[in-house]
Amino acid sequence: MIKNYFSIAWRNIRQSPLYAFINIFSLAIGLACCMAIYLFIADERSFDAFHSKSQNIYRLDEVQNFTGTNLQKVALSMPGMGPNIKAEFPEVETYTRFWNGSKQLVEKNEDRFLIDNVATVDSTFLDVFDFALLQGDRNTLLDEPYCIAITEETALKFFKDTNEAMNNTLRLEGQDHKITGILKNVPETSHLQFDILRSMASRIRERPDFNDRWGSNFLNTYFVLQPNVNIKALEEKFPAFLRRHMDDPEINKRYVLFLQRLDEVHLASTDIEHDYNNYRKFNGKYLDVFTVVGIFILLIAAVNFMNLTTARASHRWKEIGVRKSVGAKKLQLFIQFIFESTLLALFALVLAVVLDLLFVPLLNGLIGRQLSMMGLFSAPANIGLMLLITAGLGFLTGIYPSLYMTSFNMARVLKGGGKGEGRSIFRSSLVVVQFGLALAMIVSTFIVVQQLSYMKNKDIGFDKDQMLLVDMNQEANQKFETLKNELLKSRHVLGVTASGQRLGNNFHQWGFKVKADTGVMNITPSNVNVDYDYLKVYGIKVKEGRGFSKDNVTDNGFAFVINESLAKELGMKETVGTRAGHAWYHNDSLGTIIGVTEDFNFNSLHHKINTLSMVVHPDWGYDELSVKIDGANVQEAVADVKKIWEQQVTSFPFNHSFLDEHFEVLYRSDQQMSSVVTIMAALAILISCMGLFGLAAITTERKTKEIGIRKVLGASETQITVLLSKNFTMLIVVSFVLASPLTYLLLTQWLESFAYRVEINPLLFLLGGVVALIIALVTISYHTLRSARANPVKALRYE
Repeated sequence: MIKNYFSIAWRNIRQSPLYAFINIFSLAIGLACCMAIYLFIADERSFDAFHSKSQNIYRLDEVQNFTGTNLQKVALSMPGMGPNIKAEFPEVETYTRFWNGSKQLVEKNEDRFLIDNVATVDSTFLDVFDFALLQGDRNTLLDEPYCIAITEETALKFFKDTNEAMNNTLRLEGQDHKITGILKNVPETSHLQFDILRSMASRIRERPDFNDRWGSNFLNTYFVLQPNVNIKALEEKFPAFLRRHMDDPEINKRYVLFLQRLDEVHLASTDIEHDYNNYRKFNGKYLDVFTVVGIFILLIAAVNFMNLTTARASHRWKEIGVRKSVGAKKLQLFIQFIFESTLLALFALVLAVVLDLLFVPLLNGLIGRQLSMMGLFSAPANIGLMLLITAGLGFLTGIYPSLYMTSFNMARVLKGGGKGEGRSIFRSSLVVVQFGLALAMIVSTFIVVQQLSYMKNKDIGFDKDQMLLVDMNQEANQKFETLKNELLKSRHVLGVTASGQRLGNNFHQWGFKVKADTGVMNITPSNVNVDYDYLKVYGIKVKEGRGFSKDNVTDNGFAFVINESLAKELGMKETVGTRAGHAWYHNDSLGTIIGVTEDFNFNSLHHKINTLSMVVHPDWGYDELSVKIDGANVQEAVADVKKIWEQQVTSFPFNHSFLDEHFEVLYRSDQQMSSVVTIMAALAILISCMGLFGLAAITTERKTKEIGIRKVLGASETQITVLLSKNFTMLIVVSFVLASPLTYLLLTQWLESFAYRVEINPLLFLLGGVVALIIALVTISYHTLRSARANPVKALRYE
């Protein structure tokens, strides 16, 4: 029986190759999209899942509410919090801290490398996290001061193999550190990234009170909690904990501690600022968007299948009538049609796998991922699930066509008539759903691209293009003026400055006080230490007062330039000239606010502009050199800067990047969403048009004789074309009316995640509708124009 079903199904595919191709190919595109989206979502959700205790590991975060700055969530905590919370709360099994500073110079004899991620951690770090250890004792390798564990990649930079590296030494910050462990390279799916782990015991030896330091947040703290701990109840104990350890009557107004489970750190931290150790942080809400997009694509493909199969049913009425007359039962016919639809779905699955094998590598290049179909096929459960979903899809999409075709009246079909073929409300509804979804994706693409273009091109208040950034050390700071003068001699260098922090990041926040008429006002703005020419090189506009100048001796440490937001927060009639200083300045030795700049977005556009104070304090040292270069000769400029650097700075390698690249990283997840939505919108339109092409062919074929009669009676080609097109046009108009309100609400919610965003222009919806209509009319024009121009004599002889 199966063989007979297969023979009939194959015969129908050969007799109607166009419709079989449209059905299989459109469903294959839908399945391929769903598999690609699944790979992307699975990759994002796999972050930190390899840790065996992941369900019980929590990161300690804070909500900070300081006077003079925005309310903010931060991922940082104080050194004293970890050990004291562990000691005072039985719910905590163990803790570890992760302190990742800036790049560090690591040396071994003549070999010197600038290592990106050198983290200081507690000895319990590898008890909490399951990073794979190749050599060393997991339980003791970080117990002693000046011990380090390094990754395999780092080991091979200094030694010929890991065996030679083990128990050898590397020099960090002028101190030899013994290598007590070799770790496998950190997986891409870890939010914590490191090349070297240093023992926290080293810091404690250098500063014995380290575990009792309070007031300054600069590291991450993680807890392993006992099973089934009530998180809310534990968090409710934290206010009393803070009061016990911090001598501040308003401490619970300033700080609220909360716990974030490990599996939420990667995907649910977009609202958390000062989140420095969160590799490839991604907006988890986008995964829900991708899931919906995948369902939409598959739904559009399934609608195609049902529509075309049902529409083609009238061409099989004689087959059905004959088979019924020779004894075929309704159930047998039903199974035949279900078998056919399931077979087509399985063909589509095979084609979908081929499409993904071809195009997933291209998608990886576009979105910066390492997705692989092998990851999908490596688990037998995934293969079984794919087959089950595909077979189920074939069954579900075949039910209505099967019921429709087996309901034909045998007596009527044998007399030469088929089932009544008036306007199908069901089929029309499917077209409305299909184009409604496609229209929603077209408009979403317009808005997403517009928002990203806005962020990319918005005037953020400073010049980030062609800005070369170079890491600095102590020698570079000591020779900064000489280095700056030499660099400015190059014809490719337009400006040189330096700063303690990089634009595009959260600047550090510390106490700042202003002497007002009513007394000294204490606030906590963002702060940054800059060079005298910082404002000029970055093109930051001074709105009131002046910028920094070497000609004024007091500008060194006793002059402050603030932004508009801080000036508004102070609310003073005369801001410039006001006495001010950092929290540790004595009230009698304050400096002066010398200028107010226009607000500029020193953080990403996801966050509102915060209050900011800038100071020139060379003695504090700068972390980064900023060199404005000639964009017409980038390579020559970089070569010049490198040459001058190596002539002046002998103790630190030249390591550079560009500021605009840093900003691209800030908006990476938004750009990836844009790419995925744009691709899926194009595919949604393609699938919809393939279905519309098939429906138009069937419709014009069914109306062949009617068209012939109309032409004999004098109807023009234009009238015939309008006749054949108006029904599809009305369906697309209805889909536009129904889809627009819901799409508007969803896009409004998405835009609310940006502090600075575009307004949704209703004309974009109209544009999307027009685009969908034009594409639809172009799609069916082949059939409508061919029918309108056909010889009416041939049409009258049809059938």
